[in-house]
Amino acid sequence: MDGLNEPVTIPRAEYQLLLLDAGAWRLLNTSPHVAEILSEWIEWAHRKDMSESTAEMARMVDWRREASVPTYAVLRERRSHYERAPRTPEQIRAETAWSWARVERALKGAA
Repeated sequence: MDGLNEPVTIPRAEYQLLLLDAGAWRLLNTSPHVAEILSEWIEWAHRKDMSESTAEMARMVDWRREASVPTYAVLRERRSHYERAPRTPEQIRAETAWSWARVERALKGAA
């Protein structure tokens, strides 16, 4: 049932309308203005699709949680502000004991 090669009979008026319509479409396709509008529309459709897909990807991430976690660069910058290496809890306790002992000696000397 290959109907593409079978001849079809249509009235002459309808044939003329089909010819005019086909000619109008051919003329429309050769217009530089239409080509410019079509290229702009294609670019717009591409940007719209990219925007929608980017928004969907952004929705998949919990940005509030991500924003609260410092990056490695921020941590490195924070560490660079210290002039000496971080102290261990034992070192902190020893310095505190030494400082209190110094205060107590100063208080005894004043009395």
